[in-house]
Amino acid sequence: MAVPAELHAALALFEASAQGSATGGHSAPSAGALQPYELRVVTGGPDGPRVFSVDVARRTCYLTHEGEEVDKALCDGGLALPGPDTSLVLLVVRPWLSIRKYDERGYLYAQLDTAHLGTHLLCLAAAGHRRAQWLTGAATGPLNTLLGLGDDYLLPHSVLLLDGPAGHRPPEPGAWSCTDHRDTRRSPRRPEHFEYRCWQQLAEFRHEGPTASSGTPPLSLLDGTEAAAPPQPAQLARLARLAAVRRSAKDFGPGPVPADALRRALAAMSTPLPTDLPPADGFGATLVARRVDGLAPGAYRVLRAGTEDAAPRGRVTSSDDDLVRICMGQEHLRHTAAAVVFHGRREQVFRHGMAGIDHALLRAGALAHLLYLGATDADVAITTIGGFDAAAWHRLAGLTDQDEVLYVAMLGPRGAAARKTDRLQGAYAHGGR
Repeated sequence: MAVPAELHAALALFEASAQGSATGGHSAPSAGALQPYELRVVTGGPDGPRVFSVDVARRTCYLTHEGEEVDKALCDGGLALPGPDTSLVLLVVRPWLSIRKYDERGYLYAQLDTAHLGTHLLCLAAAGHRRAQWLTGAATGPLNTLLGLGDDYLLPHSVLLLDGPAGHRPPEPGAWSCTDHRDTRRSPRRPEHFEYRCWQQLAEFRHEGPTASSGTPPLSLLDGTEAAAPPQPAQLARLARLAAVRRSAKDFGPGPVPADALRRALAAMSTPLPTDLPPADGFGATLVARRVDGLAPGAYRVLRAGTEDAAPRGRVTSSDDDLVRICMGQEHLRHTAAAVVFHGRREQVFRHGMAGIDHALLRAGALAHLLYLGATDADVAITTIGGFDAAAWHRLAGLTDQDEVLYVAMLGPRGAAARKTDRLQGAYAHGGR
């Protein structure tokens, strides 16, 4: 079938999100990879709502559902499309692909990876649509049931709402293919034992999010305690341009980074994002300065606009050998000049159960992705790590006993190794290596 016109906006977004990819080889992607996440797009065209499964790497789309059943599922979940130019992008994840490699901690990695992807898409969508919003607490249960995601052991993560294409051009003719799969009979799939066991464990803790409001004001996720002024079009356009050239470093060069460049990178984390994440008391980011020109070594609380506390909250330092050790032997991080530690207040995170954990990881991943973009703009090399000695980072960051370390971003001068470039490769944690 011909690619429906109402699908063009979402496909143009996916095209933009893949810019910067390298072709061939097995290079690991920078954070924000499109694989292995499965994307579902709900469109609201002239023939009513339809659901498509989209494979970006193969540029293929499959029509799976349409009509009243889709409309009912959307209404039951509070996700009814406000107009024919509106579409929803459902991010879906298989967390056991990383659990099988990293055990229970793999769930955290899957959530962080998806947060990077959602932020990547949101920044591009906000610059190319009249309205874009990330619904992280949307009630996707009815849609999940309709699409049979549970039958394939898939977990819906969040929803990106796109309203009115304002800047994206339609895909080139013949660039994408579309197939009607509504009448395709699927044989029941027998899961592997490990997959089934993980699904049973996760299903016990899953929650159904509340119906999300479509009028949530933008929030600065760095503290999230108050509404922020909407980002300006020029600011969004700059983030969209940086998305195509953003890279992850595979190593750092010896030497310091300038404090001004570091502050420029940190300032990106204050960008307000249109998301429904609730305010989070006690969430924060701490800069651990090691070799920064113009800034004494130590731990500094990161404030809005890329500034930091005038005096460090702690002066615990680490040698290069210590740093490699607390980063689980990752030798390529030896020359890290500074790190940003994302942390949440333990009581605030865990009192909401699984929802609190998911929201804390999503906030940390989203802020880390903004930091990626800011570091790209400031010409500072950056990579993020999920495997580390949490107690050691807790000491280096001078945190209180109530703080939980969630994620760490490493920054420094550019090294000699090739950078991670391929958006269309599977996320590293899911590659089975």
